[in-house]
Amino acid sequence: MADKVTTYQCPACTGPLHFDGKTGILKCDYCGSTYTVEEVEKLFAAKNEAAAAAFTDGAGKDTGPEAGGSQPAAGSASGKNDQSAAAGSSAADSQSAAASSDPAASGWGNDAAKMRAYNCTSCGAELICDETTAATRCPYCGNNTIIPGQFAGTQKPDYVIPFQYEKKDAVNALKSYYKGKTLLPGAFRNENHLDEIKGVYVPFWLYSGHVDAAGRYDAKQDEVFRQGEYEVTRSKHYEVDREGTISFTRVPVDASTKMPDDLMDSIEPFDYRAITDFSLAYMPGYLANKYDVSSKECGKRAYERSRTTAEESLRGTVTGYTSVSTRDHREKVVNEKTEYAVFPVWLLSTSWQGQNFLFAMNGQTGRMTGNLPVSKAKQALWFFVVFVLCLLLFGSFLLSGENTTTVSYLIALVFALIPAAIVNAVLVGQMKPVAQEKRAAAYVTDGGIHLKVQNDRYIRTTESRVKLQNRQAPGGGKNPGGPPHGPGRPGRH
Repeated sequence: MADKVTTYQCPACTGPLHFDGKTGILKCDYCGSTYTVEEVEKLFAAKNEAAAAAFTDGAGKDTGPEAGGSQPAAGSASGKNDQSAAAGSSAADSQSAAASSDPAASGWGNDAAKMRAYNCTSCGAELICDETTAATRCPYCGNNTIIPGQFAGTQKPDYVIPFQYEKKDAVNALKSYYKGKTLLPGAFRNENHLDEIKGVYVPFWLYSGHVDAAGRYDAKQDEVFRQGEYEVTRSKHYEVDREGTISFTRVPVDASTKMPDDLMDSIEPFDYRAITDFSLAYMPGYLANKYDVSSKECGKRAYERSRTTAEESLRGTVTGYTSVSTRDHREKVVNEKTEYAVFPVWLLSTSWQGQNFLFAMNGQTGRMTGNLPVSKAKQALWFFVVFVLCLLLFGSFLLSGENTTTVSYLIALVFALIPAAIVNAVLVGQMKPVAQEKRAAAYVTDGGIHLKVQNDRYIRTTESRVKLQNRQAPGGGKNPGGPPHGPGRPGRH
C-alpha cells in the first residue's frame, strides 16, 4: 500500500517538510530549505495524483457519509457529483473486505473494519490508521505522510484555513489559560503533565443561507404615578407583529465524530479572511481527517443555531415597551450553499489524579478552551467569605431598627445567600466554559435582520391601584409619579 501515500520530503536532502503557519511556507526540518505552497504543489502533483488513483482503485469509489444518500446543497464543491447509496455501500464493503484480509488488521476485533494499513514510502514501515485519516506522521522515520485519496474527488475540501500558531504557542497558551482561575486546585499546575499535543486539520461543513422569521408579541407600556393615597399603574397594551429576513454566511459544524461538538464550538469563531482554496501542501506536519458525518446530519445543528439567532434578532426589534412577551414565532431556514473545509485545531491532553482533561486551541486565532478541575475546598471558602461579608452588610442595615423581627433575620440571610450563590456560579463558570453553541450571531451578514413587516397595534388600557398605607418614597419625599424607566415609546408603524 506504499503507492497510496505521499511522503513530503525535502527535494534537497529528503528530510521531512512541514508547513510553517507563521511564515506561510514549507520548511525542511534538517537542511532548512524553504518552499512556497505553489512550489510544493508542483513538486508533488504527480505523486499525489498517482497515490489518489491507487487509493481509489484499491478501495473502490469515494466513500463517506455523503455516499449514503446525504446531498450537499447546490453550489457546494463537495456536492458536485452526488453518489448513490448503492455506490457507497459497495465501496464500504470493498474497503471492509480489504481491511479484514489485511494481516495488520488482525487482532483489532470489531475495530478491524475501520482500520487501514499503509507503508511509509521513505522507510517502508507499516502505518496503521483509521479509515478517516488523511495526514499523519511516520513514527519511525518522522516523515510527514499524506493520503491523497482521502481528499480526492467528492471528498476534496473546498477550503482550508492554514495553521498560524505553532506547537510551542499552544503549550504557552495552556499555561496562560490556567492563570486567573480562582478555583483551580493549587497542585494542578505542578502535578499534571501533557500526555499528548497534536495539530489537527478538523473537517467542517459550512452553511450559508437565510432565515425568514415572523413573530407576534404582546407588549405593555406602563406609567406609574401617585394619586392621593394610591399608587396607580396605567398600562397600555399593544399587539406587535414583526417579519423579517436575516442572512448567515458559513455557519460551521465540525464533521468528525472524533471531535467533541461542544469543544469545537467553544473555539469559534474562525476568521474567514484567511480562508483559501484547499491544497495538500498545507497538510505536512499536522494530522488531518476527512469527514465522517454527513452534511445533512450536521446541517440540523447549523439550522437550529440560525433559527435561534433569527428568533432573538426579530424579538430584539420590539423596543420602547416596559415588557414584551412572545405569543407566537415562526422561522423558515433556507440553506443556499454548503461548503466543505478543514480548519486548524491544536488538541492538548493532560492528566491529573486519574482524570483526563482535553483542551483545544484555535490554530488560527489562538483561542484556548477546556474544562478545568474545581477545588471543593476553595469553592466552599469563597462561598462562605462572600456570604459572611454580605450578611454583615445587609444585616447591619436591616437589623438597625428598633422593631427587629424573625422576618428581618430571614431577609438578611436571603440577601446574603443570593450574592454568594451568584459569585459561586461565576467562579465555577470560569472553570467549565466548554458548551455547545446555540447561536450563530458571529456569522450574521448584511447588517443583521431586515424587517418586512413592523406593525404595533394599540389594544386597550388597563389600570391598577395599590393603597400606599402611609408609604413614603426614599428620602422621606413624595413619589412624584411617572414611569420608573422613562417614558418608553412603542415602535412606530
